[in-house]
Amino acid sequence: MGSKKRFAINGFAQVFAFLVSIGITFFLTPYIVARLGAAAYGFVGLASNFVSYAQIITIALNSMAGRFITISVHKNQIEEARKYFSSVFFSNIILVLFINCIAIGVLYKLEYIVKIPEELIGDVKLLFGCIFLNFFISLIFNVYSVSTFIRNRLDLSSTRSIVAHALKALLLIALFYFFDPAVWFIGLATVISTVYTIGTNIMFKRKLTPELRISFKYFDAKSIKELLSAGVWNIVSKFNTILGTGFNLLLANLFIGAGPMGILSITRRIPELTLTFYERINSIFAPPWTKLYAEGNTKELHRGIISSLRFFGIISIIPTAFIFVFSDHFYQLWMPTQDAHLLYILTVGACVDLPIAMPLQPIYNIYPIVNRIRANSLFGLGLFSLTFVVVVIGLNVTEGETTHLMIIACTSAIFNAIKALTFLPLYGAHCVGLKARLLYACTIRSLIAFAVTLAPLFYIKQFITDPSWAMLCVSGLACCVVGSAFGYLIILDGDSRKETRKIAGKLIAKITHRN
Repeated sequence: MGSKKRFAINGFAQVFAFLVSIGITFFLTPYIVARLGAAAYGFVGLASNFVSYAQIITIALNSMAGRFITISVHKNQIEEARKYFSSVFFSNIILVLFINCIAIGVLYKLEYIVKIPEELIGDVKLLFGCIFLNFFISLIFNVYSVSTFIRNRLDLSSTRSIVAHALKALLLIALFYFFDPAVWFIGLATVISTVYTIGTNIMFKRKLTPELRISFKYFDAKSIKELLSAGVWNIVSKFNTILGTGFNLLLANLFIGAGPMGILSITRRIPELTLTFYERINSIFAPPWTKLYAEGNTKELHRGIISSLRFFGIISIIPTAFIFVFSDHFYQLWMPTQDAHLLYILTVGACVDLPIAMPLQPIYNIYPIVNRIRANSLFGLGLFSLTFVVVVIGLNVTEGETTHLMIIACTSAIFNAIKALTFLPLYGAHCVGLKARLLYACTIRSLIAFAVTLAPLFYIKQFITDPSWAMLCVSGLACCVVGSAFGYLIILDGDSRKETRKIAGKLIAKITHRN
């Protein structure tokens, strides 16, 4: 199959999987919040954050495993690939045994670590236990997920994700329907869907990469050392991620309380889903770029990077513009029992970096491919430290629940925007021998297109006095039309616009021919 056709299939599969996950979250979240309450629901995100803290221990080994296994396979160094594959598998088992000891202690003293309402202590402990169990089984079989990456068959992993999301949703509906609502049901459904995911990953491994085998004879200390040496700096990067997506809820819990933490948890859903969308699309570039790098095809790699930035510039406009303009209408309809205006300003505050950072998302593929993680990690460490200090100081010198929530929601987003304007284009270009001005040109075009898109959308919004789901769909369609039009005119160059018209013409011809 041609590379363009494979790219299109992978892209469509990733987008469809994302839309399914959004649909499930869209219907289930208000259903769960209505039965559990915002405070109880907030502990779901907090439990996941605790797992992200535990993941720090595993990052050095696992973050670069896919890169080394993939390059070894493409270079036909099968013996080396087996060493990496088996070494990671057995090392993860050892890590699980170690982390489990810590997890037991955390569960035993959980009510002394975080603030939990008395009536929820047992329920929340069961939730945390399920989430930790899910992490353990995911970690042990994590290396099996590399097969679809190696063969550039992300459509298979997307299909698997769709089924896993549907399975989790059905389990939750059944549990909440037949039993008294409990927050730990979410953890139980997560574990069951993960077991399904692991089973399909094992099947994909046997089908796509049968040459990769698990055997203790392939366990190699030198391979482990090489992976640790390459991935150790990703531990530092994880700290920065935790501050943006993990410590927020913990700080809200400790400084403000369980109720405001639940509100902040709700507002994180849209930014998280938006980021997940970008990450899913971004993942389709990594397999072919890794192969090009292994083959030494620098020219095609450069071309792919610039094309991806233009592509991301366009697709980033639509959801980001919708968040900035219409998310208050969305909250009025989605969470009618909550303060829609507060949810809106917190969401926009948490997304101020998206117009700048998201078009540059493909650059993050470069660092692991070329095995140059350290500088990115050190820069992230600086931002992590600065952000943490600013948030803690802000929470101590200001008053008011809303002000505290805004400080927590906005600070990391502001510093992420600074990183996107400085480090990402400069160091990303340096790693692959590109001129930084080419990356900045893509960023500037994307920002201009986004800013121009907002004006007509805000104009349209002033005529919507009584929001409804139908009108919200029309608003979303307006974002698609206006954002795509300005993206096409401003972000794409002449050759890209010509290629786009050519592809569109072929699609129209096929459709009319079939009819």
